[in-house]
Amino acid sequence: MIYLDLSDREERERAAATFDRNIVVTAGAGTGKTTLLVDRLVHLLLRNPSPLDIKEIVALTFTNKAATEMKVRLRERLESYPNVRLDREPGSRAEKELFRELRSLMERYHLSKAEVDRRSREALHQLERSYIGTIHSFAASLLRLYPLEAGVDPQFAEDEGPRLERQFEESWQLYLDQELSLAGARKEDWKRVLRKIRLEEVRSLAFSLCSETIQLESLKTQSREDGTAKPVALWLKKNEERAAELIQRHPGKNYKIDEFAHAALAVIREFLARGELAAGVLQEERDLLAGSSPGRVKAWSEEDFEAARDLIRVAKNLCQVDGDLARLVTALLVPFAKGLRERFLQEGWISFDGLLVRARNLLRDHLHAREELKRQFQAILVDEFQDTDPLQYEILLYLAERTGRQAGYWRQVELTPGKIFVVGDPKQSIYAFRRADIEAYLEVVQEVIQAQGGLECRLTNNFRSHAGILNVVNGVFERLIHPVEGLQPPYVAIRPPESRTDTEPRETHSLPYRKVQIRRVESEAGPLDSDRARRLEAESLARWLSEEVLGRAEILNRNGEKVLAEPKDVAILLRKLTDVHQYLEPLRRRGVRYVVEGERHFYAAQEVIDAVNLLRVVENPSDRSALVGLLRSAVGGLEDTRIYELHRAGLLDCRAVRRVGNDRKRLLSPVKELYEALLELHEEARRLPVGQAVFRIFSRIPIKLLAAISFNGEQAVANLDKVRDQAELLAREGAGTLKEIIARLEGRVLEVKEESESALAEENVDAVRILSVHKAKGLEFPIVILAGCHALIEGRGDEPSAEYDWSTELAGLRLGEYLNLPAVYLGEKRRRREREEQKRVLYVAMTRAREHLTISCAKTERGAPTSFLAMLEECLGDLSACDSPGSLQAGDGTVEFLAVTENLAVPSRRRERKKEKKEPKDWTAYADLWKRRENDYQAAIQKPVFLTPTKLKKREIELSEGSEELRRQFSGSTDALLIGDLAHGFLQRWDFRDPTDTFHEKLRVFLASRLQHRPSDSRLKVASELEEIFGAFFSSAAYRELASVQILGREIPFLTPWNGQVMEGVIDLLYERDGQLYLADYKTDRIEKSDLEKSAEIYRHQIQIYSGAVQRALKREVAGFKLIFLRLGEALEVREGD
Repeated sequence: MIYLDLSDREERERAAATFDRNIVVTAGAGTGKTTLLVDRLVHLLLRNPSPLDIKEIVALTFTNKAATEMKVRLRERLESYPNVRLDREPGSRAEKELFRELRSLMERYHLSKAEVDRRSREALHQLERSYIGTIHSFAASLLRLYPLEAGVDPQFAEDEGPRLERQFEESWQLYLDQELSLAGARKEDWKRVLRKIRLEEVRSLAFSLCSETIQLESLKTQSREDGTAKPVALWLKKNEERAAELIQRHPGKNYKIDEFAHAALAVIREFLARGELAAGVLQEERDLLAGSSPGRVKAWSEEDFEAARDLIRVAKNLCQVDGDLARLVTALLVPFAKGLRERFLQEGWISFDGLLVRARNLLRDHLHAREELKRQFQAILVDEFQDTDPLQYEILLYLAERTGRQAGYWRQVELTPGKIFVVGDPKQSIYAFRRADIEAYLEVVQEVIQAQGGLECRLTNNFRSHAGILNVVNGVFERLIHPVEGLQPPYVAIRPPESRTDTEPRETHSLPYRKVQIRRVESEAGPLDSDRARRLEAESLARWLSEEVLGRAEILNRNGEKVLAEPKDVAILLRKLTDVHQYLEPLRRRGVRYVVEGERHFYAAQEVIDAVNLLRVVENPSDRSALVGLLRSAVGGLEDTRIYELHRAGLLDCRAVRRVGNDRKRLLSPVKELYEALLELHEEARRLPVGQAVFRIFSRIPIKLLAAISFNGEQAVANLDKVRDQAELLAREGAGTLKEIIARLEGRVLEVKEESESALAEENVDAVRILSVHKAKGLEFPIVILAGCHALIEGRGDEPSAEYDWSTELAGLRLGEYLNLPAVYLGEKRRRREREEQKRVLYVAMTRAREHLTISCAKTERGAPTSFLAMLEECLGDLSACDSPGSLQAGDGTVEFLAVTENLAVPSRRRERKKEKKEPKDWTAYADLWKRRENDYQAAIQKPVFLTPTKLKKREIELSEGSEELRRQFSGSTDALLIGDLAHGFLQRWDFRDPTDTFHEKLRVFLASRLQHRPSDSRLKVASELEEIFGAFFSSAAYRELASVQILGREIPFLTPWNGQVMEGVIDLLYERDGQLYLADYKTDRIEKSDLEKSAEIYRHQIQIYSGAVQRALKREVAGFKLIFLRLGEALEVREGD
């Protein structure tokens, strides 16, 4: 791609075409990193010297969607090059850009157009065999290449989690039965453990240990070692110094916080000296720290108070360290986790974590495999490098190692110059909960790649947002994001391309909605608590969208044209979707269509609960609770009073319909049809496979129809389809009978198990998108509303678990209220990382907007100290002092501030309607429409799906007043058809370089098996006629031409769209002559030489169809079409347009 009018043009070109150094691209939001990745791939394929085969390149992305996009873009680019005509002036802007790009590549690498075309077609041919995909798919490929070395079944299946959960449930119960029985060898150890922590907490830890990311051997070694690990000791030392400095500044014990600070210092020093807190030691300090933490006092500055609060939290956690308990639990659980992993692998399953761990181990421990793979893959490209799991870093570093070197540890790897090309943006590293590690990213980039001569290229031109948004973003984050070692890189600003800067002020002035605004909602009754404030904000946003934005606000579309905002232009972003339902009801009430993307409460959706109740009743008609739920749903449509009447009459049972007396029939009438249907399905479902049974139930009971007419109809129907898919999946995984599968689904509903809602088939549905900031990463929207900015940002809960830190190689264990020492260190490290990460989450949210950004919040009783709003006030100042409407300055950008007063009164559902005189409805237009639809339908079902050129020509002749001669020619006798088939079959196998006098014997052998069931006189007649045909053809100039060309294919079948049908056919011959492409078709027609031109007209349609099919498939022009009349030995060349 040619980068014109870009301030970072040189950086982009250097990144795309530097091959002697490893490249790290820092690409800010919206800077076109996917385009750059495709540019790099093109340069690798076309460069001189040493062009790469596409199978020698590994290109890895974060998601399957991103991998598909990269592959599609590369395909489009490679397909476009052969179509460029250098002898013509390009017309459109896109054609001019492509023309310049191709010229630049040819000049840079001294390539001819023919060579570019050849390499492009070769890469296209191999594209589906390339390694462009996700890291998990690539890791799976490596394991399948070396299954013995990796210790896996070569036909293993990948598990996203459910299979491991099932195996754990089954194995854990058996393990407990053995361990806790009277004969258990370690029952005393279990008693000691269970005196301190609950069995459920042990179970949670055991499940965490089953993840292959936890290094079990390292955990066992760590539990046996005496002393404190070096990273933990250094951390404790820093905390001691900080505590000592605080006490030095506040030496007295006048306040409670002073006492806590001294106690914290004593605990930290005890751990530094002995690595533990023995029983009875510092008991007074322990008792003090066990109480509630002190509040702020005036004598302490805010900075000192925050530092003290952190130290007190550390000391409190250190008091909960129990090394003996951790060692005991490790000894009990590690054998179980190890055994479960082995059984899981033996059954042919590998978890997603296991793919990465085993691929890393394969490359690290099996040097011959590493060496072979290093030679196979000559270039490695990685997208979203900042979100990569540290295990993936190791895989990539081992593959990028110099040939012949075999480092045993990733930090010692010596890289091959020019082999690594990574693209990322540390400002968008927001996936710590998926084990993305900003510390690991910075360590690999700075201490490995750049330390070995790697080149950093920065992309700063943003193509998404206008200058008004980008100036605000830069103004905020230049003040908010400061470098913190291992946690936060320096901020790199993003700018609009220079070519757009001059037009921005004029466009913004003419479109006042193109802006950034902070919209604070205030209650008429004064500040509210956080929950009521969120409800008030939701009501206000719904009103604002319906009354002021949708259909009213003017924005620019992608083509730069003014348009009115539609629902699909709007995205509401939330930091997390926990409270999303409070935002949905006001939108639903005002008729604003929406789609929630990334909603994890699939099993809490009403239609899913109704579906599970339906399945329960069908499977067990005596399930009263499920029946009540079904009757209260849209399926039953009964009010509670009617259900109570059925209960009083003993009719809350489907089977009552078959035994009810006349005195109770009236009560049963509203549900009689439903009861009968449920009983019929009960009988049917027992005889059907699970998938068919669920399909039958959903077809018989109109649950999908009722879902479709609900407010969120598309999503509801998609969710019901997912229920069926889940049932089928459970059946395939061996979950058992319909009864067992329904029980599993019921359990998930009761637990509200996290599961994403089904993705809608129609991505372009006209609805407001509601999604989390994490889900929105990589996307853009014309209008973005960042909602709930006043809400407190809470860290991850400290549930019992095991975690492994890649940088320090430490494993932390959480056992209820107890921990091991590394867990305290890792917990504090995680808190600091999350604190910095939340700034990056805000950055990602604010850079999604193309035209308009609204930051929405509500005024609460007490402002949250950690919230998006608090971060913004840190940069913009206290909003309570700002006039409304007013403006705030953020660097070179301006933020409009607007305070809106609302109340929590729910709007009336009733709408006033003007009394209008009813006019009689004219249904004529509708009747005509349905008549046309009926006619179109009848025409469609009479038209065959598939069509051939011969059938098409026959139909045209039958409909026309064609000559009798043409009719006879196309009707053909049985013998004529047989002769044609045999002639085509023989020539398909004939080598045009063979001596022509050998055809007699080869024809005899060919016909022997094909005519053996025909009478002898018929066989002789057919053989004689074919010899006559081939005698004339093999001695002709047409034959000699075919003997001198390059044959590309014979009898090639094809399918191609044709006027609403599918045209199918077979191309007899495809060949190249003088670099041009030709098609040939054999004809066995009996015609005179003088009638050749006239006969050729008959096949005009066939020529057009065949040529068009080849051009679409091969992306090449067809130079000509040869009709070869075998009996005459004549070839008639026909060109399109002749």
